Amino acid sequence: MVSICIDENDSTLLAVTFPADPVGNDMIRAVPGRRWSYSRRCWVVPNTRASVVQLARLFGKEYCRFDEAVVRLYKPAATPIEVEQATNPTWPPVGKNHPTQKLLRYNPPIREYDRHPVIVAVSGALKIQQYSYKTLKNYKQALIALIRYITPKLVDELTKHQYQQYLLFLLEKKRLSGSTLNVHINAWKFYCEKVLQRPKEFYDIQYPRRPHKLPTVYSVAEVKAIFDATTSLKYRTLFKLVYATGMRVSEVASLRIIDLDQVRRLITIRGGKGKKDRIVMFSAKLEATVTDYLNRYQPKTYVFENAETHEPLMTRAIQQVYSDTVLYARIQKRGGIHTLRHSFATHLLEAGTDIRYIQQLLGHESILTTMRYTHVTADKISTIKSPLDDL
Repeated sequence: MVSICIDENDSTLLAVTFPADPVGNDMIRAVPGRRWSYSRRCWVVPNTRASVVQLARLFGKEYCRFDEAVVRLYKPAATPIEVEQATNPTWPPVGKNHPTQKLLRYNPPIREYDRHPVIVAVSGALKIQQYSYKTLKNYKQALIALIRYITPKLVDELTKHQYQQYLLFLLEKKRLSGSTLNVHINAWKFYCEKVLQRPKEFYDIQYPRRPHKLPTVYSVAEVKAIFDATTSLKYRTLFKLVYATGMRVSEVASLRIIDLDQVRRLITIRGGKGKKDRIVMFSAKLEATVTDYLNRYQPKTYVFENAETHEPLMTRAIQQVYSDTVLYARIQKRGGIHTLRHSFATHLLEAGTDIRYIQQLLGHESILTTMRYTHVTADKISTIKSPLDDL
């Protein structure tokens, strides 16, 4: 069976996995832009409708298991039954005869591991302690990878030395980054310490040096160019809201109409990162833009919602529209919609705003996180006289 999902590291790619066989490798070479990823240990193809259609034609639609995010992206009107058929197809296909039939064997989808005792125990403990969905998802993926690696050995029988060997495998063979490796360690430690009630243990793993990268920041002219290139009033308002307040994309997607306080000129962001609420400014210019949008679209609950289902917009859809807009605006700088947040903080800092206020507006727990924007402020650096000027 061929599994197709959006790549975790690069949303512009689709990760394609199937049992190792030379015939399958030859077939996928017919997809334009395909390449083998040594770090992911799978094929990756461009995340386009044409790639999805060609994969289904090459391997047979009945022999492909599409991730739900792929189905929702390219077939947003799919019914629940169609989504279930695409994400968990019947195996083996009944009455089908395709050249790949004898090549592809069944691999259980990730969702079948939801019934594994370890996953059930960890999921329950995380939900009781009210961890975020993202933490739950990351820990499950890490533990599922461990279960697959050590099968048929039981997870509870794994010794510390054996687990360290597994970490070295992730580091040297899978080439995982230090931050991703840390997620695997934290998931394992949570299971051992919170579920099995074992004493705390320290894992001494030498991570590769992590590069210190500065955030990408737009100039004011580039921000205006992005707004001018946005043809949709809904998305232009959304982008302006992100730049005007420094919201994260998940926060602006879940923003409710009742959180807009036009009297006090404040916006309440509820359940931000770390489940923390905070307030940001609601300027007169932004209020006029948002009011114009609300009068024209008249959403019911969320400021930015799907017109048919009245559910909040999917963050993936927002990111895709933003990427297309940046290309249309001919902005050469790389970065997603989060770059507007970086630009918000940097432009405030350059305007002389106290960094402690910026920390509050961004919702940073530590001032050190906010301090990185001091490295990209151009107002002081650009005025420094170069020794070349004296020659």
